[in-house]
Amino acid sequence: MPNVRMHVTGTAVGASDEQDAFAEMVRTIVGKAAENPRVQVRVGADDAVSIEITLERRFQIGVGEALDQLLSHAEITSEVIDEQPSADAAPESG
Repeated sequence: MPNVRMHVTGTAVGASDEQDAFAEMVRTIVGKAAENPRVQVRVGADDAVSIEITLERRFQIGVGEALDQLLSHAEITSEVIDEQPSADAAPESG
């Protein structure tokens, strides 16, 4: 299963005032929805939040749904970062 990198942006009321607590809450929520995620949380002015998560693709929907409940105006984008060739794909000859 390939890994994906999710970029999540949105607004979280009070995040600017309690940045460390908010970041820990995000890590906890993501950790409950996925195995071994790597999470980076940035909080800007006016409670703007940017979260980057690297995780296995199979956990992507659950993590997105969990964070959608936490943020208002959430925008989530994802990209595959290490696509593995399928086992039945023909090997390249060189």
